[in-house]
Amino acid sequence: MQTDNHHGDKTISISRRHVNDYDPQSTYDPYRSTSYNNSSYAPEKTLPVPIIQHTRDHSKEHRRFSKGWWTSRDVWPRITYLTTGILLCLIWIGVMIAFAEQEVKAQQHNRDVASVNRGDSPSPFQLFLKGTLKKFDPVERALTVSWSACYLQEDNITITELGDSPNTTVSINVYRDVKVMTDSRNITPEHFAELQGLGYNLTEGFLRIDNTSVPPIGVLGQHTWDSVDTQIDFSQAVENNSWTQPLFGYPFDIWAGQIVFATTDRMASEIANLSNSFAFGLDGAVLSDSTLNWRISLTPNNTCLVQGTEFEGCELHLSFTGRRPPLVRFAALLAVLVNWLSTIGIFVLTSEAVIMGRMYILTETDILGVCFTALFALPTVRALLPGAPDFGAIIDLIGVIPN
Repeated sequence: MQTDNHHGDKTISISRRHVNDYDPQSTYDPYRSTSYNNSSYAPEKTLPVPIIQHTRDHSKEHRRFSKGWWTSRDVWPRITYLTTGILLCLIWIGVMIAFAEQEVKAQQHNRDVASVNRGDSPSPFQLFLKGTLKKFDPVERALTVSWSACYLQEDNITITELGDSPNTTVSINVYRDVKVMTDSRNITPEHFAELQGLGYNLTEGFLRIDNTSVPPIGVLGQHTWDSVDTQIDFSQAVENNSWTQPLFGYPFDIWAGQIVFATTDRMASEIANLSNSFAFGLDGAVLSDSTLNWRISLTPNNTCLVQGTEFEGCELHLSFTGRRPPLVRFAALLAVLVNWLSTIGIFVLTSEAVIMGRMYILTETDILGVCFTALFALPTVRALLPGAPDFGAIIDLIGVIPN
C-alpha cells in the first residue's frame, strides 16, 4: 500500500510490509526501516515541544499612583502594611508625648507654692528659696542646685525674686547645715534705739547662728540675679532593698539627700555689731527646671512654725528624693525585652535546625550572621540606655549577661 501526500514537492510512502507486520503489542522502535521519497527512512526525530510564553498585557496596567492603581487588588497589601507602620509610629509618638507631659506635671508640682506646708506664718511678707536644678552626678552622688531668694506675691501663687524694686530689696545672709539658737549677747543702747527706729521689735529677744564665726555661703536679696550654688550629697533612700539601691538597682533606684538652711538679717547684724545674729526663718522652698533622666522632688520643713514648750531652732530643712522618670524605666525594660526576644529567636532557630533536623532553616536564614550581629548589638543597646550606670547593675545580671 502506498499513500501519497503532497506536502510541497515531497511524497511520503509507507511499505505494505511494515503495515502487515504491525503488532499492537509490540513496542515502538523509531529506528525501523521506512521509506522517504523512495529511499530508506532516517530515524524519526522528536518534534519540538512548543513553549508557551505568558506575556503580560501592558495595555491593561494602570498608571502608577492613579485611581485604578490604588484600587487594584495587588496594591491593598501595600496599603495594609503601610497603614500598620504609620499606626505604630503614631502610637510610639503618643507614648513619648505622654511621658513628656508627666515630666511637665512633675516640674509644675515642684514649682507649686501651694504644695509647701507653710502653716500659719505670722509674716505678711513671706520669703522663699527657689532652687534651680543644674546637675545630678550619680557617680559623685551629688546634686548641684542654684538658690535665689524670692517673695510671694498677693495672689499667693506667683513668686518673684527679691531686688526687683526698692521695697523688695533686702540683704540676707544664707548659711547651710547650721543650728539657730537664742542670742544672749547684749546690744548697746545706741544700737538698740537705732534698730527700733528702723522698725525692729527687740522686746522678745533675737536669734543667732550657733557658730558665730562661720561665714555665710552667700548674700541674697540685693539683686534679682543674686544666687548661691550648693552641692547636696545623696545616698540610698530605702535600706536593705537591692532593687532601690543607687546605681545597682537601675532603673528602680531611689536616692535621698538633705540640706539645712538658716538666714540672718545682714543689715541688723551690722548695726548691732553682732556677727551671725538676727536670724529668722524662711517660709518654704520651691524647685524649678529639671535634670535630664532624673526626677527630683523636694519636701520643705520650716521648724520656725513648729515650736513646742522649748525652743527647738528656726531653720529650713529640705529633703530631696531622686528617682528615674517613667521614660527611663520604660526604655530600660524595653531593652531587656528586646534582648530576651533576640536570644529566644536564635535559640528556636538553632533547636529547629540541630535537634529537629530541619536543616533548610539554616539555608534560608544566615544563623551565623544573626548570632554575630546579636553578639555586638546587645552591648550597644545597653550602652544607649538613658542614664545607664557602669556595667554591673541588676539589669545586666538579668537582661545582658544571660543573653
